[in-house]
Amino acid sequence: MKLPSHLHYKDRSVRLKYHRFQTGNGHHPPNALSALAEVLEGGAQAIEFDVGLTLDGVYVLIHDTHLERETTGVGPVRLATHTEIKRLHLRGSAERVATLSEVVGVLSEFDGPLKVQVDLKETVPLGRDEAAWLHESLRPLLEKDNLEVVVGCLADWNLRMLARVAPELPLGFDIAFHLDAPVGEFLRLPIRVNAYGYLDDHPLGYRRVLPTPDYLADRIEAISGLVPRAVEFYLRKDFVLQALEDGYNPVEHLHRIRPGVTVDVWTLDADEPAAREKLLRLLRAGVDQITTNTPLKLAELFETTST
Repeated sequence: MKLPSHLHYKDRSVRLKYHRFQTGNGHHPPNALSALAEVLEGGAQAIEFDVGLTLDGVYVLIHDTHLERETTGVGPVRLATHTEIKRLHLRGSAERVATLSEVVGVLSEFDGPLKVQVDLKETVPLGRDEAAWLHESLRPLLEKDNLEVVVGCLADWNLRMLARVAPELPLGFDIAFHLDAPVGEFLRLPIRVNAYGYLDDHPLGYRRVLPTPDYLADRIEAISGLVPRAVEFYLRKDFVLQALEDGYNPVEHLHRIRPGVTVDVWTLDADEPAAREKLLRLLRAGVDQITTNTPLKLAELFETTST
């Protein structure tokens, strides 16, 4: 099956990024080697997978800090060895948890054009050796001309460590630990809904003094500077949509203050409420890339969307 790679909106091509190798057809579990094989065979041109660090310093493909939601194991990933994790199955399948080295081995043999985002889930500060090992593990992909590789993370401190040990490594910064929309999730950073209606613990938001667009512009300018070498920024779709309602376009602003960066919005799925309207608003805002678990259905939805 031919998989969609872009949405062609007016005079732009907006990339579809296959979140955790998912097409939306439900054939394979997330972050699985079988799912990777499907998206590569189908011609996807932007993929993303998650990596976490084991007790013995091996990067494995897993989204959560704990094992139970995605695997047949229990407990923190950081407290299990990679050998113990390799004995586990991914939920709902007979497939084993993959290691980063296995994925690198597959991608090293791939010859088509492909963007590869490695989503580093570690928020515990990385040591220099751990950061250097991630870079070294990715070196075979970084040396391939057909691949565009970027390491993304919520933890700006870990991105700065990567920048110190591997200055040539492309980095992507997810700002959600610093500024986000209040959405229904477990307790996390930021913990405060501020005077402007955003998740933001910074004192600038303690009282409503500025016009909301000015407050948001100040925060985006400050936060974007936390990772000076970032080539990509990841914004939650709910934050972008709320900001647009408040008269501020964070996508346009990032493009203006950081020329050349890619702005990705996550995660828009075709089966969520008002997906068509959200998609159109994000495209109009100027996003470069859309992270989705349902790229097939999202592309179909786009074809029925009036622009």
